[in-house]
Amino acid sequence: MSKMEQTMQRNKERSIGFIIEKVSQWRKLYNGFYDEKQELKRMSLEDAATMVGVSKKSLDDYLSQIRLGRYNGFDFNKNKDEKVGKLRYFNKELKNK
Repeated sequence: MSKMEQTMQRNKERSIGFIIEKVSQWRKLYNGFYDEKQELKRMSLEDAATMVGVSKKSLDDYLSQIRLGRYNGFDFNKNKDEKVGKLRYFNKELKNK
């Protein structure tokens, strides 16, 4: 597959469980963690996003969707295997009411 075809190909939509895991890892790296020498390590949001393997822009968006969903009572446990579009739709519908 050429570079052009890879760029044009749409990424598959991620599951809600996957984005929760990635956002959690991202924020943990940013907030700080203790390494094997018991020293506190912190990263910038951008560096943490690189470590997690998802763009910072996407992680920011996922975090806002998760927070809004939590505030509005979205059932994350029931829907963890659903695509993130279901969470977006839930938030959008409540916003329109």
